[in-house]
Amino acid sequence: MNFGIQLWGVMTSQKGREAKDIFRELRDAGAVFAEPCIALFPFPDLSHVFWSPEAFHDRYLPLLKENGLDVISVHLASQNLLQDLPLIRRLAEADGIRQFIVKSPQDLSKASLQRAAIEYTSAADKMREFGAELLLHNERDDVKTMIDGRCACEYLLDLCLGRVGLQADAGWIMAAGMNPEAFLWRNKDRIRSVHYKDFRNGKETAVGTGDLPMEAVFQFARAHGLSQLLDQDGSPDMMADIRGGIQKLQGMIQCRPSSVSYLNVLDTETGKIETLRSFDGVIEAPNWKKDSNTFLYNANGRIFEYDPAGDTVNEIDSGECDACNNDHVLSPDEKRLGVSHMTFTEGFSSRIYTFPVGGGTPKLITPNSPSFLHGWSPDGKELSYCAFREIGGKREVDIYTIPAEGGEEKRLTDGGFNDGPEYSPDGEYIWFNSTRSGLMQVWRMRRDGSERTQMTDNERNNWFPHISPDGQKVVYLSYRKGDLNPDEHLPNMEVELWKMNADGSSKEKLATFFGGQGSINVNSWASDSRRIAFISYEVVFPA
Repeated sequence: MNFGIQLWGVMTSQKGREAKDIFRELRDAGAVFAEPCIALFPFPDLSHVFWSPEAFHDRYLPLLKENGLDVISVHLASQNLLQDLPLIRRLAEADGIRQFIVKSPQDLSKASLQRAAIEYTSAADKMREFGAELLLHNERDDVKTMIDGRCACEYLLDLCLGRVGLQADAGWIMAAGMNPEAFLWRNKDRIRSVHYKDFRNGKETAVGTGDLPMEAVFQFARAHGLSQLLDQDGSPDMMADIRGGIQKLQGMIQCRPSSVSYLNVLDTETGKIETLRSFDGVIEAPNWKKDSNTFLYNANGRIFEYDPAGDTVNEIDSGECDACNNDHVLSPDEKRLGVSHMTFTEGFSSRIYTFPVGGGTPKLITPNSPSFLHGWSPDGKELSYCAFREIGGKREVDIYTIPAEGGEEKRLTDGGFNDGPEYSPDGEYIWFNSTRSGLMQVWRMRRDGSERTQMTDNERNNWFPHISPDGQKVVYLSYRKGDLNPDEHLPNMEVELWKMNADGSSKEKLATFFGGQGSINVNSWASDSRRIAFISYEVVFPA
């Protein structure tokens, strides 16, 4: 995932330094985009913070891009938005700015907010004509000030009738005495980006060291695909605090909060979805057993079997494999189960084991680690998996195969991030997903790794192709392009299930839901080649 930095505090604290050095240090700290301040009227005392449109276009934007920082949004200082529309349009069309952010008026009376709403709404309507949107950034005062049972910020947004979005500053919400999490979810339909500011004992502190509930804010932002920016105003060591804040956010990328999991069955012909059961906590990756019409899934490192007929859950004895992740596969005869077992004493580690499907002693198949199982060949002789290996001094992520009883592994791909290998029912092909063309897309190759063919080509990140038992259809998981990096498949996001024919034709969206990692990591087709199982989630935070 990508994180940004609002430049007000940075440029204020770093006054006197070369801009190119500041921007390079921000990129080294982990920021990938920046949000500057632009003044549409003279601002001589703060020209190092509030840039003119000319200074932004001619000097600062080239420097930002040279140092790897993208710019899609700016804070805007304007005395009259409607009169300034030509300047705003030029920033949008010439410089690629898509979000222009303003604040509430200083006067928070009803009459003042009414006037602001007319100006903001009229400007927002005009800005949409050239592909830009107007956002309101909340401060402490417009959250603290209440009008008719709503805070002034929400009151103003209501007056704008949905035509002005919100850049929510979670720190200011907290500083105003309001629960940030409740505020965010209450306004989820109008929030476009989230700022992190942090406080302790009423004083601003480095993000992640105060009282801000960062994980709750992070999970909200990730769930809605929002831009996330640190908004560090005052700091004795600005760059160190930015590095620390971004590291904390990056550390939360794989975290899973308290959740409710739903086991669903989708009819790929009618689109009808049936929810079989809800589970407290996180369950992942259903394998649909054809012989018994039951489902295997992982939870808390163990493997469980769910029988819808009796609504019963039984744990399967997996022996020493007590940290099984969501990459587990049934053998073609459904007599054995292959799992990917993690070993936390070795850092990032996972090895493949197999054991009887009813439980028993695991057998190690891949001594090399990390290895993540995805396919078992129809003839039962071979496993396919994604593996991280050091090759030529560089970590590569490729597709490998190995005899099902163990032996020498064989590398099938090179270049890009390659994952999710699964055999076609006739055993002729391996389907997988790869970033070799840029975004994560679905590919197919011969079982020996030859004839690699790209099967999807769109502006999304597509993962985990699963082939129906009759070999006619493929279902895959799809993320929005800007929500994550192409090599990430994260939990707790809005995702889609897509279907296509095995020749790549007739692509169609089947469902949109809250999920991602854990939803459909492994093949979960029913034997009728019509229905497929998947997991959706609901995040539950403490009241």
